[in-house]
Amino acid sequence: MSGLSASQLLFYGGIGVMALTVLAAVLAGVAFTLSGRRLRRKLEEEYGERRH
Repeated sequence: MSGLSASQLLFYGGIGVMALTVLAAVLAGVAFTLSGRRLRRKLEEEYGERRH
């Protein structure tokens, strides 16, 4: 190993996994926002403005 104990490896590995999870959540949020806007625009074209 590179001088890290097992507990340090688990600790830093967990931090890495959490960072990747946050990045994936941000990317998913952006993708859902963009696709939601596109869907809303398409529905307004086909069915008109939304009535409350």
